[in-house]
Amino acid sequence: MEPSDWIEAAGNYQQEVASVFDRDKKGMIRSLIEEHAGSKKSCIDLGCGPGRFLPTLSEHFGLVHACDYSKDMIREARKQTVEPHLSFECCDLRRGTPSTAPADVVLCVNALLHPDLAAREAMWRNVAKSVKKGGVLLLVAPALESALLARHRLAEWNLRSGVPARSALLRSFADEDPDAISIARGGIMDAGGTLTKHYLREELESTAARHRLRIEHCAKIEYSWKTEFHQPPRWMKSPYPWDWLAVMRRV
Repeated sequence: MEPSDWIEAAGNYQQEVASVFDRDKKGMIRSLIEEHAGSKKSCIDLGCGPGRFLPTLSEHFGLVHACDYSKDMIREARKQTVEPHLSFECCDLRRGTPSTAPADVVLCVNALLHPDLAAREAMWRNVAKSVKKGGVLLLVAPALESALLARHRLAEWNLRSGVPARSALLRSFADEDPDAISIARGGIMDAGGTLTKHYLREELESTAARHRLRIEHCAKIEYSWKTEFHQPPRWMKSPYPWDWLAVMRRV
């Protein structure tokens, strides 16, 4: 995804881009922020978007640096809160780290999504470099298992509606689906019209280890089925779609 893809989204983020801040009804991310916070600690929000987490970060850290590669997102983020210990920067993680790196805690919410492996590897390297040795990375990433579950749910929906089995499968896992090879080779799936990287849980572990990050905790942030379907039927309940939420220690 290029910066130009976010220009229109920045002004109307809630309608155009799924907000993890709003979806996290249990406050799992906020709880982790509070757990690792400190008045003498620094924090970087990598891929801050419109800055929904900045008021919380500013409340719990002595220094907060918000970064995004879109100037439009940074402009929106500045509207969230004004604090003397909060700074902003446009930063492309494919090319380097923020100017204030490394930090004690780094928050990275659905930012490592680039469909190109080489670009994504560069981003992972720079995210890891942004965390102090012994520091913590709080990472949210789309779950490939969840995306595949959504397709199975769609097939089930068709079956319950009386659609023959073959047609139900074709509607959910079409043979001509251009995503098929991308899914098999790298977990790349269409998300709102944009090719987006999705992660297996074990893939997160191995990728983290390759970049000197050790996963200490990994959990699901579960969402409503309304995040996947416009009007899901009432019977469509648990299991719900989710993102991975991982706590990683820089080693």
